[in-house]
Amino acid sequence: MKDLKPILSTLWRAKSAPLLLILQIAVTFTILVNAVYLIIQKEAMLVEPSGLDEDVVFTLETNVQSNQAEEMIALVKQDLRDIRNLSSVENVTVMNAFPLSNWGSYAPTGLGPTEEDMNIYTGYYTGDEHAIATMGLELIAGEGPSEGEILDSIDFSADPTHAVVSKGFAELYYPDDWRAILGTTVYLDYKPVLVKGIVKELKSVWPDWYSHDNTVLAPLRSIGNDIKILVRAMPGQREQAKLDVAQLLLKTPGRQLDRLLDYQQIRQEKFKSERAAIKTLYWVIAGLVLLTLLGIFGQARFTIVKRRKQIGTRRALGASRADILRYCMTENAIVTFIGITLGVLCALLANVQLVNYFDMAPVPVTYLLLVGGVILIVGQLAVCQPAWMAARVSPALATRSV
Repeated sequence: MKDLKPILSTLWRAKSAPLLLILQIAVTFTILVNAVYLIIQKEAMLVEPSGLDEDVVFTLETNVQSNQAEEMIALVKQDLRDIRNLSSVENVTVMNAFPLSNWGSYAPTGLGPTEEDMNIYTGYYTGDEHAIATMGLELIAGEGPSEGEILDSIDFSADPTHAVVSKGFAELYYPDDWRAILGTTVYLDYKPVLVKGIVKELKSVWPDWYSHDNTVLAPLRSIGNDIKILVRAMPGQREQAKLDVAQLLLKTPGRQLDRLLDYQQIRQEKFKSERAAIKTLYWVIAGLVLLTLLGIFGQARFTIVKRRKQIGTRRALGASRADILRYCMTENAIVTFIGITLGVLCALLANVQLVNYFDMAPVPVTYLLLVGGVILIVGQLAVCQPAWMAARVSPALATRSV
């Protein structure tokens, strides 16, 4: 600590260069904290479970070979029976949308029928009595729909009278006892629906939606000119099941298949932009750290070259190499610490804007400490070589003329 006062005095006398370095460190800290936080949030989104057994399910879209309602219903039921009879298939259902697909339905929900009651939007799925088993959802309370309770809905023309909800939905209305929602009438798009069951997890089709955990599964068989089918393959036979289902359906003249995808493909397609953003942020972080390291190194080297005679005088007066080394490292640590402190303030202000405009969570204090520690270490590493060069200055240099 005996070097603290002369270091501060020296920095104050020649403050232009240290001030620029402090500003560089502050800007680097601000960007790094928010970039690291964005990366961690986006990477968590990439691996967030959808609620489905993603290793054994796949999706497809196909057309229905009729325009008559009764015939359309019969054809779809027959297709589902044929697919279910395949040896590589365990189960199958027809739905209106799939989790993470980025295309689907939502509806206002509430505990009452008025406009004021409809205060929450929920992700809206439809499926038959096989939907829960096909998706691999965990029914944690109540029961799922039976075969006799399924309505055939031509382009959403039918209205369900009961439904299964996600635990996230139940917790919105009954946070202290989410099971209490069982047997309760909720209003789905202003229509009364009795809650019969609760599944542990079922995500919406939009991973970045504020109501992503809040979903409803209605007992409807959604049928239109095109239908969306979710297939559950036998364990280890997903690829074979995809081939078998495609061959079966294409036997029908005029049949068209689209988006025959497993969930690895769906995730890659959905999160393509997020993966690109993560890679970009990694490069930004690497570039910023490198620039900061070079800035600290250049400033330290320049300062030492400028002070060579002064350092030689100190050596002649009895300062050891360790004293010079400690002095240089301490001076750099002080400049870096001031830059980090200023960066903390800037990072918090920047994060407030991100929270307000992009609905992000505030940056935890641990991120500030972690990034601050990394920058401090980088700063010390950057000054090692110039500090060692200063420590090797000869005491004889003090007697030489400039």
